[in-house]
Amino acid sequence: MKTKINYILFLLMLIGASLSSYGQDDDKKNGGGGGKSSGGSGNYAGVNNFNVGLVTYWSHSGSIAFQADYEFNLARDFTVGPSVSYSSWKNNNYNYYNIGLGARFRWYADRVLNITHPKWDVFANGDIGFNINGNNVPDGQNATSYSALWLGIGIGGKFHFNEKIGLQLIIGSGAQIGIHFGL
Repeated sequence: MKTKINYILFLLMLIGASLSSYGQDDDKKNGGGGGKSSGGSGNYAGVNNFNVGLVTYWSHSGSIAFQADYEFNLARDFTVGPSVSYSSWKNNNYNYYNIGLGARFRWYADRVLNITHPKWDVFANGDIGFNINGNNVPDGQNATSYSALWLGIGIGGKFHFNEKIGLQLIIGSGAQIGIHFGL
């Protein structure tokens, strides 16, 4: 099982590195790659955004989690990036935790919906990855398990205060509110 996890981690890092170099190359070709003011490959400002937020998952007894991802340009109106999340909760004297590792894909619908205001973005997102689940029990018999695959979907929006910071909201497999930073 440990070898399988190592292969998955290696694959995710390889994909992330490949997409990073592709996204940077595409940015140069498109005059900034998707920035609203750059004349890039769409009318959205998601490329090179670091997104962090608080999440509640419907399946974990309403627990609050932390989630972060970074967006690279994938194609016209699409971004992808590595994603990590952490949540913990308590139930009947058991302390549970969940660490999610994967990728988050976003399709920005600004061009299709003709959203031209530079402060707003609308998107659909999908998540793929795996979870490390564990518990800490009072008698000291701790357990850890790994999920083979985790999928999630959602819709969301971003409001940009300026080119460097804004708010985001996502509803879907969970609910997320957070901030994003343009890097």
